[in-house]
Formats: sequence, structure tokens, C-alpha cells
Amino acid sequence: NKTWNEDTQELFTRVVLKPFKTLRTALLVVDFQNDFVSGSLSIKEGDAEQDPLEALPHVNNLLQNLNWNVIVYSQDWHPSNHISFFEHARNPDRELAPEDKSRKLRPFDIVRFVKPVSTIQVLYPSHCIQGGWGSQLHLGLQRVEGAHYIKKGADVYVDAYSAFSDNCGIKQSELEMLLRKNDINAVIGCGLAYDICVMHTLKDASKHGFLTCIVKSGSKGLSSLKMDEANKMFQKRGVAIIDDEMAQLISRREAFPIEWIRLLVYQAHNELHGKK
Repeated sequence: NKTWNEDTQELFTRVVLKPFKTLRTALLVVDFQNDFVSGSLSIKEGDAEQDPLEALPHVNNLLQNLNWNVIVYSQDWHPSNHISFFEHARNPDRELAPEDKSRKLRPFDIVRFVKPVSTIQVLYPSHCIQGGWGSQLHLGLQRVEGAHYIKKGADVYVDAYSAFSDNCGIKQSELEMLLRKNDINAVIGCGLAYDICVMHTLKDASKHGFLTCIVKSGSKGLSSLKMDEANKMFQKRGVAIIDDEMAQLISRREAFPIEWIRLLVYQAHNELHGKK
């Protein structure tokens, strides 16, 4: 019921149009590492039965043929006794909650540690151990000169799904600062696993106010159920799920996901009505 006037036009131009006119994009390739492709925590062994190698040509196309202002590769980089490793759940330097101490544990169980850090943790087979074969980026993945690398999960006692911060929110990585320094306002994500590290990374990107999307063809997941949950979260937060064609259009600044437009219009609406 508001009249479109000069003030409304100024708001629309500033909040909705300007981000597209000044769009600076970052491509985030999340954890495309040997252990997730064919190693100890291979994505294709999940119930979703998705093969990471099918995503590889799509990721390489994003890296080689499209234009981004910043490219970032993230890597799980775990110490050999990491808190997420099933084989080390009962190490003497950590303590499980009483209900988990007394039960037989299996890989992919969810447990609660009470010491030295209170945290809920999924137990995985040992993977992406620092400097080992499994932690290296897959040989078939294109490396782009001038790209940036973020290593995560290096703290023994706290896991890190997101490339922005650890799971407890204790320590932030340098990723947000890197993006701000380069005036990035849009993040395009892909990689492994769709329902874990890609999902958490893009969730954080949207929380930090970046226009965010996931390239579905360049991302593969472990669990069908968890991928459905991730898609619902993306929809709720305005994270666009895009294909290769839309990625190309974004890189050329020729078209943008409708989710981004809706999000910016919603922000303009809230500003007009004095909401946060």
C-alpha cells in the first residue's frame, strides 16, 4: 500500500539493483579431496549412491572456462587423532558422555563429548589426515593460478564442516576476511559433500550476507535424506540451486537467480518498514 516515489526508487536502486551492477563473485570448491572421492570416506559409498567423479567435469568447467573474481579451494586438514575419527572416540584425552560410554559405537554414530570441549559429533572413519594422500585435492581437479586455499578441521578437539568456522563457532577461518577484502558480494559453491561441508559452508555464506548459490551438477552427497534437508535449508535462506547454464550467466553478469532477487527485494521491504 506504499506509493512508489523518489525515496522508494532510491531504496530499490541501492538495495536491489546496485548489488547486481557491482557484482563480484567468488567460486568456492569445497573439499574435493582424495578420501571423499575414492578413499576412506568415499561419497559413492553413501546411500545416495552419487559418484564424485561425475561432478568433476562440471567443477573443472567452472574453474577453467568461467570468470570469477576470487577462487577458493577448501580442504579438510585433520590431525591423526581428530575428534571426528571413530577409531579415536575413546582416547584418554577426551571423554564421552555417560550414555555414549556404555554403548557399542559404530562409524557414523552421533555422540556427545563432554571433555575437553563439549560438542556433538558424528563419528567418521579416519580421513583427510594432514599431509597424507587422502587430504590432497584430487589429481583430476584443475588448479587455478592465484587461487586461495583454506584448510579446516585442524583442531584436534573441534570439527569444522564449514570453510568459514569450526562447528562450535569458536574459531573463524580467514575466508570471510578474504572475501570482504576482495569486495565479494556473491558466492558460488560446489564440491563434497553436498549435505555436509558444502551445505554448512554455503549456509554460513548466506548468514554473512553474501548472495549464495550451489552448483548442483558440481556437488555430490552422502545421504539422500540429508541432501533433501539441505535443499530445504537452501530454500529457506534464499540460497539458489543452479545448473551449469545459470553459473555461466552469472559469471558473465547476464542473469541472476530469482532467489537472489527475492532476497534483495525482501531486504528493501524490511528497510522500508523499519525492520531488521
